[in-house]
Amino acid sequence: MNGDRDLRRRLRALRAPSEAEAEDRSWNVVRAAYAERTPAGTTRRAHRLTLAVAVGVALIAIGLSPAGAKVADLVRDVVGVGEQNARPQLRALPAAGELLVESPDGPWIVRADGSKRLLGQYGDATWSPHGLFVAAADGRELVAVDPFGNVRWTIAAPARVADPRWSPSGFRIAYRSGDDLRVVAGDGTGDRPLARGVSPVAPAWRPIGDSKLAAAPGAPGSNTLTFVDRVDGAKTVSTIDVDTGAALQTKPADLEQLSTPPTGGGARIAISPDAAKTATLQRLGRRDELLLEREAGGGKRVLFSAAGRLTGPTWSPDGRWLLVGWPDADQWLFIAADRPHRVVAFDRISEQFDPGGSGGGRFPRVAGWVLPER
Repeated sequence: MNGDRDLRRRLRALRAPSEAEAEDRSWNVVRAAYAERTPAGTTRRAHRLTLAVAVGVALIAIGLSPAGAKVADLVRDVVGVGEQNARPQLRALPAAGELLVESPDGPWIVRADGSKRLLGQYGDATWSPHGLFVAAADGRELVAVDPFGNVRWTIAAPARVADPRWSPSGFRIAYRSGDDLRVVAGDGTGDRPLARGVSPVAPAWRPIGDSKLAAAPGAPGSNTLTFVDRVDGAKTVSTIDVDTGAALQTKPADLEQLSTPPTGGGARIAISPDAAKTATLQRLGRRDELLLEREAGGGKRVLFSAAGRLTGPTWSPDGRWLLVGWPDADQWLFIAADRPHRVVAFDRISEQFDPGGSGGGRFPRVAGWVLPER
């Protein structure tokens, strides 16, 4: 028996003739293919196919030797894109609620069981607090529709509408019209300008943890809005009480956290439904990190790190999950906020929101996750 084990050990230690040279040549093939990969302007599928071909060439060249295993590990380190155990189809959400998803064809509603409905050929969209309605941009109009796509009201704006955001109280909708920020009541009445000459960044409402406050229209602090303003030529983050007009805070803008990243996907910071936690996407070199910070002095911790850009994040209604997009991998990642090593990934996201197409268009953006009360 000892002789057999010694023989196996000796055989594993043997290197085939010119194996080291083959390893070097194979790794050079992978390195060169990666350096000459498809430019960012082409589709994600073509980019991933180029990398897959490079990996395939390397694995064929080196076979199944110990050197092959080593190079395969190096390939994964260099490519570093995508969760390996991603599911091929979005079958169900890990938490209750429904998603609102913006795609090149328009906004979709994704139910908890994974079924989807396209609402129409609208632009940017936003949920009402309890999922009763969706407000969406339609050229120079702001449109409110129900979850079946039936139009409830429309208003005409002075310029093209973008970035509508429904307040947590349900009584206000903020939106950009050209370079101006405007606000309208949830029933489509009382449309008025709020600020002139704002930056092209989506406004954000402060979450309301107190349901009684949320139920009181016009209550102080129930409709608090933050947006990127221009003051004396400088970009600043301004926070105001929409109902009283009171300025609550003004500070220099951190556009890395508030602006839309190059790959799309909206703001890179999100406050949990109970306003107790903040999720932030932070750029470190060529990687993005998803950080979680507790408001009560709990410090920050890294929930996830990825090569390339991440988009989102979006909180589940119960505050237990964060959804981020990974455009380079064409994946959605559902990450448990209290269990940093639990990730549920879904692959081929672009195809699933591009029926009949190639999935090579703009990566879908999650515009909200609500628990419907219908």
